[in-house]
Amino acid sequence: MMSLEKKLGSAQRRTVLNEIKRSSGLAVGELAQRIELSYMGAKQHCLALEKNGLLTSRNEHRGAGRPFLIYRVSAKGQALFAAEDGQLVISLLNQARALFGVGAPGKLLYSHFQEKTAGYLEKMPTQAMPQARLEALAKLRDADGHMCHAEENVIIEYHAPWRSLFTAFPEASALEEAMLTKVAGFPLKRRVLENDAHIEIRFEAFRCPDPKG
Repeated sequence: MMSLEKKLGSAQRRTVLNEIKRSSGLAVGELAQRIELSYMGAKQHCLALEKNGLLTSRNEHRGAGRPFLIYRVSAKGQALFAAEDGQLVISLLNQARALFGVGAPGKLLYSHFQEKTAGYLEKMPTQAMPQARLEALAKLRDADGHMCHAEENVIIEYHAPWRSLFTAFPEASALEEAMLTKVAGFPLKRRVLENDAHIEIRFEAFRCPDPKG
């Protein structure tokens, strides 16, 4: 399979596309600062990627003053990012339902998430404040391909490699939320935000503030 870099024709364009994917949308100045590239260099890459249909752009107001031209990854661009073979898993779960009853897919998904929970817990810091645990969990999720980071009291994911599975079996969403809640050590609420081709999955913390001093 052709690599993303070869498809784009440039390592820098891959960096640009990845950085925009990891955001809610970026202005050229923000992008240039993030990837340490000149404004004009970043602009030229955005224009080329937009010409190829991999980015979209539109003006957005961000506070007072003139609007910013914001770039986002298009549906065509989203298709370049790897997704797990959800159709195979969906087929196997459907076969399990046919062979063993309506509850079989849920039991298999529960078993999977229990195993995944144990794997995450083994890699989490044992003596860490809540925000540090959230940041450590975000790194584990990022390593699993969810293209995410932690902000204050929230993990934001910009890629959903198992999206087709979660659509076919919505109960997986609650299981994932329960898994991350257990690993974090405090409640997390899963929210999905979609805007055209852009998707964000947010795990928002509901907990008491860290103690002072």
